[in-house]
Amino acid sequence: MSAQHRGPDRDLFGGAMKALVVSGHLVVLGLLGYLVEHQPPGYQPLTAASALDTDPGTESL
Repeated sequence: MSAQHRGPDRDLFGGAMKALVVSGHLVVLGLLGYLVEHQPPGYQPLTAASALDTDPGTESL
């Protein structure tokens, strides 16, 4: 009785999973690029919206 080893050339599931993961990453990167290029008018980044207008030590008491 001899056991047959499944080589990498017969591993269809691994190849399909690799293709699915790679295509998923490409879709996410494409969507992020699209969102960066097509921002709504009047959009302010979070850093500009959360910045203080005055210095913390100059508040009136």
